[in-house]
Amino acid sequence: MTFSIVLLIIASLLIVAAFVLTVKPRWVAAVPAWGAMLLLYWGGYIQPTTLPMWKLAMWTLATAIVVALRRYQPTGEPDGRNTGNLYIGLAAVVGALLGIVMGPNYVLLGTIVGAVVGLMAYSRTPHGKWIKFASSTFIQYFCARCLPAIVAVAIMGIGVESILFYIRTCFFYSGV
Repeated sequence: MTFSIVLLIIASLLIVAAFVLTVKPRWVAAVPAWGAMLLLYWGGYIQPTTLPMWKLAMWTLATAIVVALRRYQPTGEPDGRNTGNLYIGLAAVVGALLGIVMGPNYVLLGTIVGAVVGLMAYSRTPHGKWIKFASSTFIQYFCARCLPAIVAVAIMGIGVESILFYIRTCFFYSGV
């Protein structure tokens, strides 16, 4: 029991680190999120019935792809800013939270919709006016910035959802 609580605390810290890295990308945010998901899985907070092994392998592969793509990404935007990550990251987190509210199968969908809305909002700002909607720059920026955010935030959403489910079952279970 004590070891699983330690895993829960470490996983929670990794989720916070992944959130910070999603908004201010110094490194790939999907890696700490993936580590948190594994710790929650090993601690018994994510059940194999809710996250089967093939889904765990899929998220591992998605994290590996994002890490590989990080090497080929541009270092910043044309004006040297990374403000698009704030729009994309926060909108993806809001989408993931709305997905959690809608149901456990909607976390990924909410994250994708949130990231696209964040990218569209950023393209309407003065700093993002160089991104034209439905153009090759929009697609390239989506692949460079939104895909890593989608993978990281969706994995964080799975972790947060499992923690919330654990809290609900432990503290609010009436036994009836």
